Amino acid sequence: MKGQVSTPPDIVNLMVEKLFRKRNPRSSDTLLDPGCGSGAFIRGILDWCGQRDVEVPSIIGIEDDPRLIEEARGVVRSRENVVLIEGDFLSTDLGAFDFVIGNPPYLRIEGLSEVERHLYRRRFDTAVNRFDLYVLFFEKALKSLKPCGRLVFITPEKFEYTLTTKALRKLMTQYHVEEIHHVREDAFGHLVTYPTITTINRDSGELTEILHRNGSSNIVKLPDDGSRWITAIKVESELNTSQITLGDICVRISCGVATGRDHVFVMPKDEVPESLKAYAHPTISGKELTARGIETSCVMIIPYDKTGLLPEDKLEGFMNWATEYKNILDSRSCVKRGIRKWYAFHENPPMGDILRPKILCKDIGKEPRFWFDRRGLIVPRHSVYYIVSKNANRLTELLNYLNSERVRKWLIANCQRAANDFVRLQSSVLKMIPVPEYLVEK
Repeated sequence: MKGQVSTPPDIVNLMVEKLFRKRNPRSSDTLLDPGCGSGAFIRGILDWCGQRDVEVPSIIGIEDDPRLIEEARGVVRSRENVVLIEGDFLSTDLGAFDFVIGNPPYLRIEGLSEVERHLYRRRFDTAVNRFDLYVLFFEKALKSLKPCGRLVFITPEKFEYTLTTKALRKLMTQYHVEEIHHVREDAFGHLVTYPTITTINRDSGELTEILHRNGSSNIVKLPDDGSRWITAIKVESELNTSQITLGDICVRISCGVATGRDHVFVMPKDEVPESLKAYAHPTISGKELTARGIETSCVMIIPYDKTGLLPEDKLEGFMNWATEYKNILDSRSCVKRGIRKWYAFHENPPMGDILRPKILCKDIGKEPRFWFDRRGLIVPRHSVYYIVSKNANRLTELLNYLNSERVRKWLIANCQRAANDFVRLQSSVLKMIPVPEYLVEK
């Protein structure tokens, strides 16, 4: 099975305990291990039943990797109550089960063929946007549960909060999500997936126990409309316990420059006349922060230096150009009210802070993400926030931390929402991000 990761024995044992916690299996029960791999869960179930002198249920394991299914047969040997099938769980009808346990494959849509993508989108309600295979395993396994059946899966925790998994969350809450256990980050060694064991029953119940990585726990009622669970789960309790915030270690966390008339002060960099090149600075909007990096195509004409707004007698080339737009610039409210000179920006940009190496982020995005202006030459526009650290030598470490899963969860839990459930970042929220002590200036 593509995307399959073997499950450590201690995690297998923990999951088997959760599977049979409320009811020991009987020989008449049926149990499914979808994507059974080399048989780790089947071995764990057989050992658990043998140690407790409990009846072994009728087990079906299915795996599409011929090499792994052979290894699983070596585990099972000739046990009559265990059947191993070489095949694809997502396209095989196996009936209904009292128990389902497994570690479904983690494989994003980019790892699938066009044929597979089309097929899965037709078959599964949860195959939306950039879905992952484990999401489809959840859907099919849940729909395979008998009345009062129980499922225990270990997967990445992203299903709790990504927009892509909204349909899965809605499906899950049609059942009883009994427990969500965030297990240690290094459970799979070097593969950091922020693993989570989810226990779901086909019985009545509205409350969910959340077990956090820091050892704390709480009981919550998960929203049943598909909205993100992360606020209900109170994920901030499992972020680092440091009282230090991003605001404490930064010189400035601010929204980008507001000129009041970007269509005047911002122009394509290949259209800048020679007389304005001394005032031209590379600039970006939120749309120019992309998966490929920072893509600057425009410059901002800026009549400021690090001391503030320059007087007219030091702006000869700029003034000759700006005078053509005086009527437009005079129409701005900041000029009408006498707050700014006619050629000034809507707000005075702190150029001393802006023209430093800094971290950038969009004001609104599908998911929070941060970029590095390593040279400190870019002037962000009003749809971009910029973060200037007190310690420029730690900027790379700070960037990595801000782009970590931990911070992403915190922001999703604490930020306001824009249209289409996009995340709206604000300087007040950014300043409150908890940071580890190693990022503090020394």
